[in-house]
Amino acid sequence: MAFIIVAMKVLYDHQAFTGSRFGGVARYFHDLMEDLTTMNVEVDLALYFSNNEYLKDSTINKPLKYNYFLGFMPTNILISQINRLASILTLQRGKFDLFHPTFFHPYFLEHLHDKPFVLTYHDLIKEKLNLTHLDNSSLETKQLLINKASKVIAISENTKSDILSFFDVSPDKISVVHHSSKFNTMPTYEEANLQLPNDYLLYVGTRNFYKNFDNLLLSLLPIFKKYPHLKLVCGGGGELSETELLKLKELHITDKIIQIGCNTDNKLYHLYKNATAFIYPSLYEGFGIPILEAFACGCPVILSNTSSFPEIAEEAGMYFDPMQTDNMTQVIEQVLVDKTLQKTLRVNGFKRQMDFSAEKTARKTLDVYKSIR
Repeated sequence: MAFIIVAMKVLYDHQAFTGSRFGGVARYFHDLMEDLTTMNVEVDLALYFSNNEYLKDSTINKPLKYNYFLGFMPTNILISQINRLASILTLQRGKFDLFHPTFFHPYFLEHLHDKPFVLTYHDLIKEKLNLTHLDNSSLETKQLLINKASKVIAISENTKSDILSFFDVSPDKISVVHHSSKFNTMPTYEEANLQLPNDYLLYVGTRNFYKNFDNLLLSLLPIFKKYPHLKLVCGGGGELSETELLKLKELHITDKIIQIGCNTDNKLYHLYKNATAFIYPSLYEGFGIPILEAFACGCPVILSNTSSFPEIAEEAGMYFDPMQTDNMTQVIEQVLVDKTLQKTLRVNGFKRQMDFSAEKTARKTLDVYKSIR
């Protein structure tokens, strides 16, 4: 009879999975947990209720779905409290070797009973850009968690550098473990039945301030005039708001912008696959998983020269200054008209994304866990 030796048991909590259906943080933890189970790691996710899409086919935990019977925010607050109780009860039982919280609420500190924990820091968007609304954690709370954590995982060298700039912590306590994308290991995708224009540029995700969507629109004005057949497809990020629709009307480009929901990887894959290029104009990102997704789909990438982007894309992307719309226009048009350049970017992108495998992310994370045992 063969015996499987479990390397360790790791407990994760509810925080990233309670209030959001999608999102990079939830996807990171979901994929990490699934991959670690293939490495003889026993994984436990403590929560009762969630509408998170990534957990629908989870082998770790399939929580109960819930309706927003009190309205969206009040219901999420109530469900979060219930899920926090689930996490506290699981922590108090102590049947785990290591704890990995999925966000910055410090509720768990009094329930750990000397068990070690690892903290993942994804980005410092809030601190760098002074966006106080992004989360409810203060610098003091985050410093407390960093102090008490056995190890801190940064998802890029850029994020590690930012942590060292804002917090009092030894560089030796921080391990860099890059994200990865599942797109390069997925089976062949089915037809998505999307009504897509023949020629379009692609933008993916939310369109709030630091995503720099307004500057992208301004940079595209002369391109739309020069190439009237061209469209900009916005994948995901919710329907265009009244404010956004008014902005498009003022710029006379209402007919140039198409928003398409991306509630499945299949749809997202087809958006990347059929785009002339993917544009990522953010002012700051801790990593930028859409870069790897575009690479894996053979989509040329045009992106900001800021934060972690040069670290992740290296020579596989074309860069612009996100604060200079004239420069953005120039670079976008260069890629748009140069078929040879598009081919080069596709080839370089495919090579580059091979450096970010899910197996490597899980293996390096497991190495961090083992280093504190």
